[in-house]
Formats: sequence, structure tokens, C-alpha cells
Amino acid sequence: MTTGPIRIGHETQPSADAQQPPDRPGRPGERRLLTGLMANSITLYAIYGAVPAVLLANLVADVDPANKSTSLGIISAVGAFGAMLANPIAGALSDRTHGRFGRRAPWMAGGALLGGLSLITLGLGNNLLWIGVAWTLAQIFLNGLQAPLTAVIPDRTPEHRRGVFSSAAGLAQMLGAVVGTAVAAGFADALGLGFAAFGVFVIIGTAIFLLLNKEPAAAAPEGEPFRWKTFLAGFWVSPRRHPDFAWAFLGRFLLVLGYYCISSYQLYILDDYLGLTRDRANDLVPLLSVAMLPGMIAMIVVSGPWSDRVGRRKPFVVASSIGMAISLALPLILHSEASMFAYAVCSGCAFGMYMAVDTALMTQVLPRPDNAAKDMGVLNIANALPQALAPAVAAAVIAVLGGYSALFVTGIVLVLLGAVSILPIRTVR
Repeated sequence: MTTGPIRIGHETQPSADAQQPPDRPGRPGERRLLTGLMANSITLYAIYGAVPAVLLANLVADVDPANKSTSLGIISAVGAFGAMLANPIAGALSDRTHGRFGRRAPWMAGGALLGGLSLITLGLGNNLLWIGVAWTLAQIFLNGLQAPLTAVIPDRTPEHRRGVFSSAAGLAQMLGAVVGTAVAAGFADALGLGFAAFGVFVIIGTAIFLLLNKEPAAAAPEGEPFRWKTFLAGFWVSPRRHPDFAWAFLGRFLLVLGYYCISSYQLYILDDYLGLTRDRANDLVPLLSVAMLPGMIAMIVVSGPWSDRVGRRKPFVVASSIGMAISLALPLILHSEASMFAYAVCSGCAFGMYMAVDTALMTQVLPRPDNAAKDMGVLNIANALPQALAPAVAAAVIAVLGGYSALFVTGIVLVLLGAVSILPIRTVR
């Protein structure tokens, strides 16, 4: 694997696939690519659903039961910092990689292998330092897989079919997180085996995708030599020059943070807030995930085409934010198992609507069409970072503001502020 020089002021040399005539809809190669992307994405996002909410939460509770909330928050914050750096940097470096195996495949293979091994190592941890280091390495390497995986769509699919691939990617992300959470609950009494299982799954899933969808060789791009200062400076997008981009980033960050502050702490909410036993809480976590699924799928399928027909995105974001706020208010007011299921159903519908229109809105605020991949990578930080930071924010709220009621109120405020943040955007209705 080698990295070529940066081309200053020019587009990156297109891959061999991008130079080929568009695939006809439904041809075998396209179906294989679509199926492979979904399968690989499901194995990756299953980890993001399984580890923070179930496996890591249980492991930290076993190692440090008296301070589990604070310890989980610190470990998650450190891992979030690694993820924040790894995702855009790995994606940009893969843009500049050349060699016989292509631009994306070497990074995907390395990220999956090292990320899977880090998860296996994490499951062997018996102290907080071990757990924190292993989870941070897993976050870094898995984001090294995620960044080039998301670039496969613009690299290897015709424009007239990218809507199908984007919808499939959204469904894979949601299914992976839900299925991962449900499967992880079955390993609550065998955490080491659980971590190992998810580590092996992502390695196998990535290997199958790469073998069935081989990437052509990539020639070295022309241009000035690689310089880290120039490379890193390219990630900054001025809010003053591009305010719509900045508002979209802030809106996504706040809404996703508010949603995951609650969902990432479901186990502790059931255990400490509702007063359930650990066994009962572990039994309910997958059931809550399943309860989210039907409404989420339905709203993903319906809301995206609906927003296309009416030519508007903002009303859908506002409606989804209000729906999330209502869902968070239910357990705050009713304080029961039934209210948690009501929260799951309502938040599933609301977040499904948001997922369906969010990417469309983001693509309409990109400041530089010739740097769309890099700018989308920056916007992806506003999705990945709050998910990783959510446990740390939740821990701080619980410790400083006095418990889980304050956490629900904080979640409500964040999702509503997320909706307010997209209102100043001028280029999107």
C-alpha cells in the first residue's frame, strides 16, 4: 500500500471503475456490489450497536461497579477522539493511495483485521486501562475501515443508481446497530466470547466483500509532493464563508448527540433509573431494539421519497426532532417499563424519518463540488463523534445534574436545538 502525492487545486484521479460506462440497473455486478456493501456495513455497524450499549457497558460495570457511569464515559470519550481523527484522515489517505490492489481495499482489509483483533483483545481486559486502550485502538482501526467503505458508492456506482445504494447503506447502518444490540445481549454472561464473535464477524464480512468485489489497480496521481500541513488544512471549512455548511454540521451534531445520550445508556437506565435487576435489564435491551425496528424501517422507506416529491427537507428534520423529544419525555414522566417501550417505538419512527432526509440535506450544503468526498467526510464527524461522545456526556450530566431525569431533559433540549440549528440554512427549504 502506497500513498501518492496530493494534487493541489485539481480533482483526485478517478479510479478505473469510475471511468467505465455506467452499469445497467440490476446487472449481476451491481447486485453483488449492493449486497456486499450491505453485508459489510451490517457487520461494522453491529459493533457500534453491540459494544458501547451492551458489551462495553457490562464489562466496565464488572470491573468498576461503584463508578461504572463515570468510567464508561471517560473510556468512550478517549475512543471518540481516536475515531474523530481516524475517519477523515483514513478516507483522505485512501483517496491518495495507489497500487495493484486499488485505493480502498488495502485500508479496508487493514482496518477490519486490526479492528477485529482489538475487539478480541478488549474482551480479555480485566482493568480500566486495558479496556480503554483496546477500545480506543478498535475505534481507530474500525474507522479506518469505515471511511474507505463509504467511498465505494461514489467510486463504483453510476449516479442514476446512487439513491438505491444510499438507501441500502442507511438500512444497513440501522439494521446492524439493532441486530448488534440484540445479539450482544445474548453474550451478557460471556463478554469475552461476545467481543471475539463481533471481531471475527467484521473480519469475515470485509474479506468476503473484497474477494467478491475486487477493486482495480489505481495509478499514482500527479501533483505536488505530500505535505501534512496542506493535507490537514484541507479539512477546515470556514463557517463565515460557508454558513449553511456550518449550520448543517451543528444541527446534525446536536440531534445525534441527544438521541445517543439516551440510547447508549439504556442498560443503566433500566438498571438504575427503573430499578430493574441486571438480568432483567439485559433481557429488555434487545426487546427495545426490536420495538424500534418497524417504525424506523417504515419511515426510512417513506420519508425520503416524500421529501423529494415536496422538494423540502427542513420540515422533516423539525418533525423528527419533535418526535424524538416526545419519545424522551415518556419515560421521564411515566417512569415504567411500558414507557420505555413507548419511547422505543416513537424514537424509532422519529430517527427513521431523520435518517431518510439527513444525507439529502447534507449534499445540498456542500461548499465545494470538486471536494465533495472530503466535505462529506467532515460532515460525517458530526454523525460519528456524538455517537462516541454520548456516553461521556451522559455520565457528566448524571454526575453533575443529579441523575437520569436530568439526562432525559438534556436529551430533549439537544434534539430540539438540533432542529433549530437547521432553520438558518438558506440553500435548503
